[in-house]
Amino acid sequence: MYSFIKPRKKIFFYSFTYLWIVFILIISLGLIGFGLYIEKENKIFQTSLDELKVKIQTVKDDIDRQKSIIKDYKLANIKNLEMVNSNKRLKNGIKNIFLLIPDQIQINKLLLNKYDIKIYGKTNLPKTYKLLLEPPLKSIFDSSRVGFTKINDSEYLFTSHNKIKREKNEKK
Repeated sequence: MYSFIKPRKKIFFYSFTYLWIVFILIISLGLIGFGLYIEKENKIFQTSLDELKVKIQTVKDDIDRQKSIIKDYKLANIKNLEMVNSNKRLKNGIKNIFLLIPDQIQINKLLLNKYDIKIYGKTNLPKTYKLLLEPPLKSIFDSSRVGFTKINDSEYLFTSHNKIKREKNEKK
């Protein structure tokens, strides 16, 4: 069999197929480019996120340090108030001790500690001390001792040591 027309070369791809291939290549390159762009943005976002985490941690550390400073300040304030109150109580206690001392007794020295008081002084008779000063001291303190030394016919030196018992939960 013979043909009357000359056979044409068979085209491997038609023009429409070329369009599809070019379109698929363009879309593929676009998707690859978009993926690379997203990856780059993700890295930038991740580094900024890490920087923000570091800043947040720094701020948290600053807040904790400020809280510690405030706590220390409050504690110092409380201790200061306790000291002021203790000083007021001590002042009132000393004032009350001096109010206890009658005119017939002369105080030479007064030593105050947390749990005891030592009083050194002069009196004309030991009975004067025992009648006027010893009862109030015994009512205030848990133990009270006194010793007398005669310095002349009408005067005696005395040493009075008065103690308050320590509480069980307090250490020496």
